[in-house]
Amino acid sequence: MSLQNLIEERQILQLKEKPSTTVFPICSNPLLRIGLETVLAGGVFNVWHEVIDDISNLPEALNGEHSLFIIDGQRYSDGAVGIITQLKALFPDGRIVILAETFELNAVSAACQAGAHGFCLSNSQREILVGSLELVMLGEIVLPSAFVLSMTGPNADHAATAPADDLRRCEDYRMPGRKLSVREAQILDFLREGAPNKVIARQLNLSESTVKVHVKAILKKVGACNRTQAALWATRHVSTDAEA
Repeated sequence: MSLQNLIEERQILQLKEKPSTTVFPICSNPLLRIGLETVLAGGVFNVWHEVIDDISNLPEALNGEHSLFIIDGQRYSDGAVGIITQLKALFPDGRIVILAETFELNAVSAACQAGAHGFCLSNSQREILVGSLELVMLGEIVLPSAFVLSMTGPNADHAATAPADDLRRCEDYRMPGRKLSVREAQILDFLREGAPNKVIARQLNLSESTVKVHVKAILKKVGACNRTQAALWATRHVSTDAEA
């Protein structure tokens, strides 16, 4: 059994079990916490009931494996790396996401190197945000598609980029020998937007199991290790490889 198959089976098992995750918003804005409570209500995420504007305010006994720390990227734009470093030292198994309106390449690179696992736009649709957080809890590194485009587009300053190790795995995207089908190209476009399988299935009127099969085929064809890598590949090849 391949490593990719083992990873997929582990992800499927985790999704079936749906362990509850406690979300700790690191912010001084109570409206942000209330907003997260509203967006994440009714799922596997439970937002901590108190405003946490300092690491020292976190409860002492935490199960880091099922903890998600969401940092207010607007409020802590200059101190995010320091906060991430402290969180990693205290809760090495916890997952860390930065939430902001926009992201700068250097700041993302520094945060990745410090240990951040995801970067989500505060104006994302509910399903996209929830799906992104679910992927983070499954071990994925998540970036907004707009940021990926700015990093890989024709006007990107590649000389100034310094991607973290987590974003450099399987960086060699060779042109595949087999072209994508029209359906695969459609699904790949959704992957670029960070959409989870259930959203893709609903939009294309497919079953989630069918979407999963297509995603697996896409990863194999483009030579990507995971969905994030496939999204990066898509920004470089768009849909020009789709068959008529």
